Amino acid sequence: MARFTFLGFLVKDDRKTVFLGKNSEIFVVRKGDRIENKYVVANVSNAALTIDSTTGGGEIVIPLIENQPLYTLHQ
Repeated sequence: MARFTFLGFLVKDDRKTVFLGKNSEIFVVRKGDRIENKYVVANVSNAALTIDSTTGGGEIVIPLIENQPLYTLHQ
């Protein structure tokens, strides 16, 4: 996930959408979505994106700081 950059998020109808960038691609994800078939978005808050690895790597909490690469903090 460190190769992704958090670009921002949008709240509409009490649902948060997160915008992630990777090279020239933009990913738009919400709770329940998959990211590159490797991760599932478990939760999105104003401060963090929580994902679960689909390969059994456990839960990862990613602080959301705009225009910064995503660094993971394992819980």
